[in-house]
Formats: sequence, C-alpha cells, structure tokens
Amino acid sequence: MKKTLTEIELQELKPGDEVQCSRELNAGLLRGYVFITTAGHGYLAVLRQDLHYTKALKICKYGFKGKLACYLEEDCEIGEFEKAIAPLETEADEVKQTGRY
Repeated sequence: MKKTLTEIELQELKPGDEVQCSRELNAGLLRGYVFITTAGHGYLAVLRQDLHYTKALKICKYGFKGKLACYLEEDCEIGEFEKAIAPLETEADEVKQTGRY
C-alpha cells in the first residue's frame, strides 16, 4: 500500500518507529483530521494550511514538527488540542446556524 505524504514525513521524523497506517477521523471536533499510527504511538496530523495549525505548534512538545504538518502525540497533546479548538468550532457553528457574526 502506498504511503501518504504525511506518513512519509512522520517516518522521516521518527525513523526508529515504523509508520503502520493512517485514517481520517470522522466524528467530533477532530473530524477530517488524519490520525497516524506507528509501532509505538499515535499522532494527529495538523496540516500547515489548517486554521488551527498555530495552536498545534504551541501545544506540540512531545510530537513532531515537520514541513507539511505538526504531529500531535496521542497521550497528552491531542486532548489539549481538542480543548483549544472547541470554543472556536462552537462559535463557527453558531454563525452558520444563525447567520450572525
């Protein structure tokens, strides 16, 4: 199976831990983000062009920062990222529903 660009980049950033697979999340606030599993950990890939990329960079202490994405580590950083984007996503949903800014 052909690897995605984010899988290849994470493998280069973490050469001792083989990337096994990735999948797009389809529920909750993290819908649309890609979760990458390695032999030792899991990482959420937040692409450079993502609206929340700068938040991911600030949170990322145990994960990896690449040229394509920031890879947040599953044990601590993904939960922190989800909390950080929750108010913004809720506000965006309210604007969509009411049409008010």
